[in-house]
Amino acid sequence: MSNRKTAVVAVIAVLVLLAAAGCVTKKTHLAQIAEKDAQIQQAQNSIAELKKSNEALDKGLTDTKKALEAAQAENGQLKQSVSSLKDQIAALESQKTELDAAVAAGKVSEANYKKKTSALNWQIGQLKKDMTEKEAKIAAKDAEIAKLQASETALKAAADEQSRKMAALNTEKDGLAAKLDQTISSKNTLIGILGVLLLLAVILAIVGFGKARKSRTAV
Repeated sequence: MSNRKTAVVAVIAVLVLLAAAGCVTKKTHLAQIAEKDAQIQQAQNSIAELKKSNEALDKGLTDTKKALEAAQAENGQLKQSVSSLKDQIAALESQKTELDAAVAAGKVSEANYKKKTSALNWQIGQLKKDMTEKEAKIAAKDAEIAKLQASETALKAAADEQSRKMAALNTEKDGLAAKLDQTISSKNTLIGILGVLLLLAVILAIVGFGKARKSRTAV
């Protein structure tokens, strides 16, 4: 086989090998890029779902805090009212005690004593009834407040857990993006190397053709 044919065969063989290697490498890199793209998309979808869930949790937490503040404010007013009622009852009881002392000392007639005592007892009874109703409302509000506080604690814990998951997913997504960039960079580097090898193959072919021509000329 002449030197020219040998050179041609060698160049063709090199080109075929380079093309085959390039195809295999390209398919591998494309598969890796597609896989990492899919993983990044999945992470982004999960982050989007967590954001929606977090928004719902934030709204629930805000509503719960408002309800808790309203319940605590109402309970505070009820307790103040009960305290005022107790003071009023105590004042009326004091008046009764004074009447007892006055009737004992003969300063107040029995008829007048009974009349005033009856009025005082009625007022005290009404105040006690009002106080009992308010104390029942306070007990109900205390139970409502306890439930709201438990709900607030649970919502805060859920929101914190969601935040941790989002942070982990963002870290994972950034890692995948970095790997994707690295994969693309290595692909570009390999393409460059294959290009250099192809150029060398062409140069070798030219040199081979030159030598073959010189050999024929010399003959």
